[in-house]
Amino acid sequence: MRVESFVTPALLLDRHRLERNIRRMAEKARRLGVALRPHIKTHKCVEIAKIQRNHGATGITVSTVYEAMTFARAGFDDITYAVPLSPDKFQPVREIADAARIKILLDNPTTVDRLSDFCVEQGISLDVMMKVDVGYHRCGVTYDSPEAVHLAERIHAAPGLRFVGILTHEGHVYDASTTAEIRRRVDDAQRAMVSLARKLKERNAALAPEVVSIGSTPGMSLVEEIADGITEVRPGNYVFYDYEQVLLGSCGIDDCALTVVASVVGVYDDRIVIDAGATALSVDPGPEHLNLQRAFGRIVRINGERAEIPGLTIVSLSQEHGKVRLEDNADKLTIGDHVEIVPNHSCLTANLFDTYHVIEGNKVVARWRISRGHCGSANV
Repeated sequence: MRVESFVTPALLLDRHRLERNIRRMAEKARRLGVALRPHIKTHKCVEIAKIQRNHGATGITVSTVYEAMTFARAGFDDITYAVPLSPDKFQPVREIADAARIKILLDNPTTVDRLSDFCVEQGISLDVMMKVDVGYHRCGVTYDSPEAVHLAERIHAAPGLRFVGILTHEGHVYDASTTAEIRRRVDDAQRAMVSLARKLKERNAALAPEVVSIGSTPGMSLVEEIADGITEVRPGNYVFYDYEQVLLGSCGIDDCALTVVASVVGVYDDRIVIDAGATALSVDPGPEHLNLQRAFGRIVRINGERAEIPGLTIVSLSQEHGKVRLEDNADKLTIGDHVEIVPNHSCLTANLFDTYHVIEGNKVVARWRISRGHCGSANV
């Protein structure tokens, strides 16, 4: 099948760009002397994770119980579940631990105590990493707070738990306005984590973290040095990149491996309408702090060259419609024409589809399943 014959909207994955992105990040991690544990929440695809593993990934990072279950069943035996654990997930994690080594995150003493009780009852031991906040202010104990040391001690002392390290996501790099600011924030995050690791070791040699883990795609795409003491990085979006990463300076548009192909369904004086709406592109508006013209992705030519089409801006989305504003210099499009869109946020876009249409040139060479799902999927 060729791209021109698709029923739209459809999700396209350029195999050459995908493998190039994976290879480059793997080579960079090796050059910087850190383990690469990619976050598979971006692609949720066993075939892609196998390519990452073949290029040297030491394990995977997941965000849902369903992802952990799916990839453990597929033979991935070293998994970090990178969301603080809640009690409803104790039993699913216990079952996953029968098939794989799974490291879980905690940042709350109450959960530490409850998980410890559960592990003692089950007669098991689980590896625990402490989630650390270095400036994103989403989850984690503040890196320079007394609570960070106290929580590590509590995990270490808890029966059934094994304290193995500290982990952060420096997600505030996405709010940076320049590549220099991204690099500075990543450097600050590294220093914070190394400082905490040193403090824990000085407090008690048994608290010395085996793993000191950071992770973001802008960070790993732009930094050229990793601080001594950082052992692991966990970028995820880099396999595909997206238009937000282009605007942040993490990549060029030619690096974007994931696109949505859509059809023109309406042509008017000042606009066209396409059949890719919020359920195909997501409603992520991109990096609004950059004060750029709002657009829900970037339309490129369907010849695979990622050349942006001038004069076309996706200005609004409803469920199944995308409204595209026409400028005077816009290409003339007619009903039934196909357009290709680099989404603002490839992670969210991929989660809206069931299948990747893997392409080489404009020919489909494979179809790969997207293992999307949430905790409810673990109840069946």
